[in-house]
Amino acid sequence: MLSAKQVESFIQLQQPLLTAYLNTGQAEPSRHPLVSESLVWLKKEAKWVGRDLSPAQQFLLEQQLERIREFLNNRRPKERALVIFASAKTWELVPLQVAVDNELHWGRPTVSQLLWLVEEHKPYCVVVVDHKGACFFQYQLRELVKIGEKKFDIDISEWKKKDIGHIAGQEIQKTRGSQRDVFEHRMDAQYAHSCTETASQAIALSKEHNYTAIVLIGEDRLSRSIEAAMPRDVRQHVISLQKDFAGLTGRELEKRLEPIIEEWKSKHQAVIVSEFLKSNRGTVSGIEDSLFQLQNGSVWRLLLTRDLNMDLLQCLKCGWTERSVDPLCSACGGERRTVMLRQVLPELAKLHKAEIEIVSGEAANILRKAGAMGAWLRKAKLAAVR
Repeated sequence: MLSAKQVESFIQLQQPLLTAYLNTGQAEPSRHPLVSESLVWLKKEAKWVGRDLSPAQQFLLEQQLERIREFLNNRRPKERALVIFASAKTWELVPLQVAVDNELHWGRPTVSQLLWLVEEHKPYCVVVVDHKGACFFQYQLRELVKIGEKKFDIDISEWKKKDIGHIAGQEIQKTRGSQRDVFEHRMDAQYAHSCTETASQAIALSKEHNYTAIVLIGEDRLSRSIEAAMPRDVRQHVISLQKDFAGLTGRELEKRLEPIIEEWKSKHQAVIVSEFLKSNRGTVSGIEDSLFQLQNGSVWRLLLTRDLNMDLLQCLKCGWTERSVDPLCSACGGERRTVMLRQVLPELAKLHKAEIEIVSGEAANILRKAGAMGAWLRKAKLAAVR
């Protein structure tokens, strides 16, 4: 289960090291070529990565390239992509079930693409419930990981003893109907209590991990009871499914969840874009204005399309980043280098404590007409809070 905190830990790895982003899953799983596509790409890209290095650095690079080649050779991957951090003292593997852009870097750890993926594929809390209890999962990057469970302890033995223990013979027949009603009411009360506790646990997990939504799966009466026990603002972010998924394996559950979550996410993103475009105050639109306000510390949330990427210039001295043709920084006059937006934006957002919302599909089409990027400003958020 990949988190932003784990990605940040990779930044601390000892350098120089080799960072490799590789798509390892075949487009056709039944096809197993003699040489994998990732190995073919790796061989070509390695020539470019090492072309400006000293002989000593080239030797270290080649050692790590050989380690990766040996690892990938004749391997049948279960993941769709791999991120590898490799040096003489480091070997970190991050398997992913989403595709990546193939990249190869030597020097400091390169985590910008991982940060982008974490922002693009935000986590969801999945609660699968039946009469035995509830299982809690985290769904992110098309993977499902169990994070907790709650048993429904419904003990009826004492009720039977107290209700019918003193009744014998024909009297049992006379009281059976009323006793059954009492029994069912007590059962309902116990399940209602367990559902309330399940709702509280799901909300606590959502706050702890900042989940985008809660996916609630189970028999109609149980799932409705859990949802009803949640505050109104939380219920707006609940995906409720009256399905019996309790007996499914993790992989089967992942396959069932993916289209359901994608459909909800598409509608949710459309609402976000619509609300942003309707905002008359406290927002800016367009790439230049959004980047300017972000680096001034004025942005608390960025909104952009999934496919947005372009060349930017970043100052080697102060780090100021913008779209410009001037070779010198507009902020301090320092020299600048060319960078890609997706390469630097996650780290800029992290540096200035801003959230990122990446949209795709129809929501992206609408946002693209308004400049493909926008931002909510902090002053507007403070005013809303007040």
